[in-house]
Amino acid sequence: MIEAFIFDMDGLLVDSEPLAAKAMDDFLRRYGFDRRAEIHEQLLGRRLPEALAIVKAGYEMEDPLEELIARYGEMRLAALRGVAPMPGAAEIIAFGRAAGMKLALATSGMRTHADLSLAETGLAGLFDAEVTGDEVTKGKPAPDLFLLAAERLGVDPAACIVFEDAPAGVMAAKAAEMRVVAVPSEINREHVLTHDPALVAPDLHAAIPWLREQGVGIVPPDFP
Repeated sequence: MIEAFIFDMDGLLVDSEPLAAKAMDDFLRRYGFDRRAEIHEQLLGRRLPEALAIVKAGYEMEDPLEELIARYGEMRLAALRGVAPMPGAAEIIAFGRAAGMKLALATSGMRTHADLSLAETGLAGLFDAEVTGDEVTKGKPAPDLFLLAAERLGVDPAACIVFEDAPAGVMAAKAAEMRVVAVPSEINREHVLTHDPALVAPDLHAAIPWLREQGVGIVPPDFP
């Protein structure tokens, strides 16, 4: 029985990844570096502290990690102004609400970044619970974000469907013993497939027919 939808945010509900990538390129140039793909492939879906720890180690940056986090965090926040929703984001949230699902956001992003992204895309206030990366000590691929979201919804993890775009997020959802609908970018697709999500969809709207097949939004025959 499916009772809840839990959504990632960046790259899934909001088209923030290109903006974050530009902010990261600008950040790296301040230190005299150019982007190296093998480093940045490791950042997808991770909390800011863990992502910047990977960047610091990969580029052998000398500044303290706390300073790097604060500096990039400010640049990323500024870049998010004007961010747009991803295709199907509003539709699948409306579908879930109409189907009687409880809805949660579980993002690796910081609270300030999440608040701005949701406000800019018109998605603020649509969730029954929200969990951000600064509320847990272990980010994705650990299951903590999703388990906390399920706890706040009052729903068993096994009754949750997670929507994700990043390999780390798919791994986290499966570690939480939740089913996963993956909506990866072309860059993520090969890595996501190795973790065997329940469904791989081209966008969120395309996931709705599969959800109906799972019984979401279908009125039982004996319903009064």
